[in-house]
Formats: sequence, structure tokens, C-alpha cells
Amino acid sequence: MLSASFAQAALGRRAQEVPSWFSRAIAQAGQSHRVSVEGISLHYLSWSPLNADKPVLLFVHGLRAHAHWWDCIAPFFAEHYRVVALDLSGMGDSGHRSDYPFQIAAADIVGFIEQAGLGPVIAVGHSYGGARVLRACADRPDLFQRLIILDALVVYPEDIPPFDPVKPAPRRFYPDQATALGRYRLLPEQPVALPYIVDHIARHSLAEHEQGLCWKFDPMMPSGVAQEELAASLLPRVNRPVDFVYGEHSAIVSRVMAERIVADLPDGRGPFGIPGAHHHMMIDQPLALIALLRGLLANGANYE
Repeated sequence: MLSASFAQAALGRRAQEVPSWFSRAIAQAGQSHRVSVEGISLHYLSWSPLNADKPVLLFVHGLRAHAHWWDCIAPFFAEHYRVVALDLSGMGDSGHRSDYPFQIAAADIVGFIEQAGLGPVIAVGHSYGGARVLRACADRPDLFQRLIILDALVVYPEDIPPFDPVKPAPRRFYPDQATALGRYRLLPEQPVALPYIVDHIARHSLAEHEQGLCWKFDPMMPSGVAQEELAASLLPRVNRPVDFVYGEHSAIVSRVMAERIVADLPDGRGPFGIPGAHHHMMIDQPLALIALLRGLLANGANYE
């Protein structure tokens, strides 16, 4: 979680600290598209829609996040892949639901791949999104080539969860953008976050309503460990190659947990730790994440 003072200081430093690689990346903005899955409008971004002959690389965000979390990551893969990033239902610019059945986000991923005609895909999922990618692959392995999972919690009942997200709460409204951006939070909290990335993500997290500005995610969407599938029922059913990545200083996944997850996967590889990274690795170690993803993708031939 970012304190208000940290967020305000981050915004104040943004202009003088934005590096050229980041500016070039976000200048290659993804194109917005929508598909309808069982009556819900799912929004997604596409960076290379003309690469119809290239493998599809699908990015899936974490809890209460959105596709723009990948804006400074995805363009680095657009030359060799057909790159897309999905907004799960209840988050980003996708539609909200009247209720959210258990593991509905995994069904979003399956329905999206089918409706957009993208499968089989290489899927990269972060945190909550990573766990849903695992479930989607377990249910429909035919839609996936391989998975890269970034710092996703998989629940072992004998372990005490390291972090449990906030509970559903009424929507909050803010009178102006400055007030809203000053209240932006990362969950879980982490002491290091590049301010220009935080600012970019926060600005894409806001929606306008008659009552004022609010966050795009549905605040009534259930979250927490009770919404996670147990490792014993999930991992043995994931019958595709899986690379598991964790942050060295993650509040969610320890190295011991990462090793256990890899061991319990039928075709797990790693784990691969990113030195200096916390849970939100695209916010504190984006270049290291890009380099690692490039390396893992280049090693895909090892799975043939």
C-alpha cells in the first residue's frame, strides 16, 4: 500500500524522472477492443493485431488492477507476438457483475480466448490473475500452449496466508483527480515503487461518475483467501508447461512456497526469483521482468 504522502511525492517527481524507455513504451499504446462473454462486455488491449501469424501472448492482471498495468511491458514483445492484455470482469474497463461466482475470472479468461479466437495462447498472469490462469488452463488445456505465472498465491491449508486483501465496501468518490491520485494504494504494500509507473497506472484506474471520480474496479467484488482454490485440487490439473516467477521480497510468495508450487505442478519449471523485486514486480523492477520474460519465452523450444 502506498501512503498518501508517498503517492503525492511520487507524482511531484514524475516529470523529471521518467526514463526514455518508459516514454517510448507507453507511446506504443494498446488498441482497445471488446468481446461479449455470456452477456458481460470484456475489454482488452492489443499491441500487434496484424501479427495474426505470430503466437498469442496474453497478459492477465492482478486483483482490482487492469490491462494498463502492462503498458510498459507489453510493447517489448509486440514484434514477435500478437500481444493482448485482458480486463477481467469487475475490473478495468470490463463490465461489472451482479455477483461473482467462485473462480469466475477463470471463466472470463476461457470465454475471452474463445470469443476472440486467440487460442492456444501463451499466458502471463500476475498475482490473482496468475491463479486464474492456472485454473483456466486446468479446465481448458486446449486453449493454452504454456503459462508464465508471476508471484501468484496458491493456498496450502496448513500455511497461514501472508496477506488477505480488503473486503467488499461501498464505492468511494473523489472531487478531483489530484485528490483521487493522492489516495491511490497498492495492495499489498511495498516500500519501493517507481513513481512514473504508479502515476500512469493510477490515472488509468479512474472512472468518471455523476458523484465524482472513483476507481474502476467493482468494490463489491469478493476477494481474499476464501476465493482461492486449494493447491491440492488445482495444481495437479494444470497439464501445460508452467514457469513460476516470484519477487525476492514478495509479501505474497516466499521462495519456499514457490519451490513447493513448482514441485506440485506436473510440468513446473523454476522457480525464478527476481532480485530486489516485491510483489508488484512490474512497478519496482520492470526491466528485470522484461528481461526474464524474454529469456523464458526464448527457451520455449525446450518444451517442444
